[in-house]
Amino acid sequence: MLNILLLEDQPAVSTIMLEVIQDACPEVNVTPANSMMQARELFRGGDWHAMVTDLSLGDGQSLDLIAELRDQGNDIPIILVSGFLSPDKLQQAKMLGVDEVLHKPFHPKALQAGLSRLLEKVNQGSEPSEELKPSLDAPASSMHRTLLPEMFEMDRHLGLVYRMFSEIPQHKDVAQICNSALSLAMDMVHTTRGFMVLFERVHERFVMVTLQGEEESNTEDSIPSSCDVAATPFAPLLDEREDFIYLLPDDDHGEPCWPGISTMDYVAIPLRLQGVPMGVLCLMDCQSRGVLGDRPKYMLRLLMTHLDTLLDNCAVHASLGMSMKETLIALVRSLEARDKYTKDHSARVCKMSVYFAKKLGLDEETIAVIRTGGLLHDIGKTGVPDAVLLKPGRFTDKEFATIKTHPAIGDSILRNMDTLTLERQIVRHHHERMDGFGYPDRLKGEEIPFIARIVGVADAIDAMTSHRVYRQARPLSFCIEQLRQHSGTQFDTQVVEVAIAAIEEGHVSTQAISEDDDFGDVLPAFLPAHAKL
Repeated sequence: MLNILLLEDQPAVSTIMLEVIQDACPEVNVTPANSMMQARELFRGGDWHAMVTDLSLGDGQSLDLIAELRDQGNDIPIILVSGFLSPDKLQQAKMLGVDEVLHKPFHPKALQAGLSRLLEKVNQGSEPSEELKPSLDAPASSMHRTLLPEMFEMDRHLGLVYRMFSEIPQHKDVAQICNSALSLAMDMVHTTRGFMVLFERVHERFVMVTLQGEEESNTEDSIPSSCDVAATPFAPLLDEREDFIYLLPDDDHGEPCWPGISTMDYVAIPLRLQGVPMGVLCLMDCQSRGVLGDRPKYMLRLLMTHLDTLLDNCAVHASLGMSMKETLIALVRSLEARDKYTKDHSARVCKMSVYFAKKLGLDEETIAVIRTGGLLHDIGKTGVPDAVLLKPGRFTDKEFATIKTHPAIGDSILRNMDTLTLERQIVRHHHERMDGFGYPDRLKGEEIPFIARIVGVADAIDAMTSHRVYRQARPLSFCIEQLRQHSGTQFDTQVVEVAIAAIEEGHVSTQAISEDDDFGDVLPAFLPAHAKL
């Protein structure tokens, strides 16, 4: 007997699908599962010949389970059921070797026909025995014909609501929230393309936040990331003359919905922040090709209301994060101002680190992290006693052990600020060494975050080129010599190369009076165990 696994998390839908399969092929053993976790257990403990599975389940998407099966060498034939599959999901299903895709709602006969083709594959092209052939002539009961589409529609809307209130709020970044909301809206209206824009009131312009599905349909025209409001038909949404703009394929189109995008039809709805229209969600090429029903409109309005709340929370969170970041930077400046020799040290390290990062070709997002991390890299010194921190002269062993705690203290200060997660890496690891003899974690080589390696070099350069209470600043020639000597052991060689080029090109200065000053046997601050940092 052939064993078929039916993976569906809605009990009513699962029951009807099971009955449809068994009515057509009573000799096939069908076992239902209601979660990916349960399906994994069944696959570990049994021999399965085919699987019929919904796409969206309570604990994930079945495409992930199918990918796991394929990685394990399991090429079981599969029917994938979904209310709507975006082009990228269809492509993923195809790459994973999914045999059949059934779009909800479907007639019971479609499931039986798909199962027939699956069983032919199970028998490797040979004619299956008559008792294992699905009977395509088996009558679908009136209950099945009536209830199945209704159950599918109910299941689909439950899934959409679940995604709206459970999946989207998991994202913390505004761009991720908007991208997830756009994807959900496209599924609500069965559309293949869409975009979301925010309104810049000062410049009377729209800025595109996210765009999906356009790659396949528009390869020739360049699509601008921003445009004047007058170049779109969305002005009535901003001034609240309209709450929906819906253009059917046979309507008089007039102006395009966005420069560079050609459409046959689109639906647009305002995106509000604290109830004020501040953007537009536009969905293009609706698959229904007809009048947009009341239910999709209601679902879209519900999504926009929910998005308003989420973005408002993000704005408050970002504002608090920015306020806290500015407070911390002010704290560092106040700390440094107590010692005229270290005043503006963090600002110089920040400026130097950003310059190195740009020369290394890092992206703007990473450079922004380095900019903040450079300013905050010594924040942990707020936890070091003034008697140690402001001591004139060199440290004792005990004092140096105390000063070496400042990276870990700084990491603790930032630990609960989820907006500074990457900056914490700089704060904690800017005194690590490539040879593993740094602190606090004795990381070595590639274990040290690259952004921390950049700030570490800038920190050492500023320590050498600025005056300290126990010595005068060193000349740039000495700085270059030390960088070369300790490249690969203390410092990252790639960063050293960029740093030396910056010094030679005049982008780094020193407080030393001249190259000929006699500094005796005083070594740079970052080398000896008891040196000032």
